[in-house]
Amino acid sequence: MTQTEIINSLQDKISSSIRVAMPGIIETYDYNTQKASVKIDSQELYNNDTYLDYPIIANVPIIFPRSGGASITMPILRGDTCLVIFLDRNIISWLLGASKQKPESRRMHHLSDAVAIMGLSPFTKASSAENNTDVLITYDGSKLVLKPKGNIDVHSAKEINVKTESVIINCKNANVKAEESIVAECKNAQVKSAESTSIECKNASIKSSETTSIECKTADIKASENVNVECKNAGIKASENTSIECKTASIKASNDANIECQNANVKATGAINTETPNFTQKGNMKIDGNIEITGTSLLQGKLTSQNGIENSGSNLVSNGKTFETHTHSYQDVTSVTAPEGPCSVIKTPTATQAPT
Repeated sequence: MTQTEIINSLQDKISSSIRVAMPGIIETYDYNTQKASVKIDSQELYNNDTYLDYPIIANVPIIFPRSGGASITMPILRGDTCLVIFLDRNIISWLLGASKQKPESRRMHHLSDAVAIMGLSPFTKASSAENNTDVLITYDGSKLVLKPKGNIDVHSAKEINVKTESVIINCKNANVKAEESIVAECKNAQVKSAESTSIECKNASIKSSETTSIECKTADIKASENVNVECKNAGIKASENTSIECKTASIKASNDANIECQNANVKATGAINTETPNFTQKGNMKIDGNIEITGTSLLQGKLTSQNGIENSGSNLVSNGKTFETHTHSYQDVTSVTAPEGPCSVIKTPTATQAPT
């Protein structure tokens, strides 16, 4: 054997004993410790062309993006593929928390010093990418898409839950559409829009332990069935129009309910119910539907309108007392008060029919 052949044989022997990286298949996984048992998805090939299966490697650390107190984790299932990397030295002491310590042995590129990176897949497994321009995160039918020019799409297969102390949405236009229900429960909810806020759904429910505030140029709420607002204080401010269209509208506030806008338009095919010590509306208010005012203070409820109330062909009721039953405009009415005992109308509107 020549010197060159001896050197080449020695190089082959050294190279065959060094392991760098190979594809692997997950056998078991513990999400608490992020350790897996991994099967090398290849066979060991020897110089005489014989081959053997690799043993299953236990306690392999799984590498996920993690730094600065933040992390991204994913579910790992049996059969998922990965890239197995064999580190230069024995890492047992380091995995157990030792820092700047010498290795426990002189082994190098050993199977026992493997780590796994999830994501390596064969060409035969189709990618979930939809194009070559977006950042895509997918799981079980849901996906988050980060598009060029700052656009973001969120597609949920079933439900999106947001739990926090405060929710603040600042935007030029907000449009929320749901075929069935929108439920927001928090301590404080604040929606500010420079132009329009639009919510269209089957049922909308907003519950706040303290304050619900909506400020915008135009507010449009449409629900095929019910709109419910329950909070300590309710405030709706619009520089132009506020429109609520639904089957039944219910507003409950333990303190006061205030609406400030140029024009307020409330339409309900069923009933419009307000339960609050004081209900104040500043601006023109048009009501299309039966309205019932129920209060809990000593005055048993107070309805105030700065510029008049127009009731289109339905009933105005306070604490079970009907004040009018047909179309008219409250041109001169500034308040209707129902104290305990017999009902009284502060200013009797013209062309009204008030039962005795």
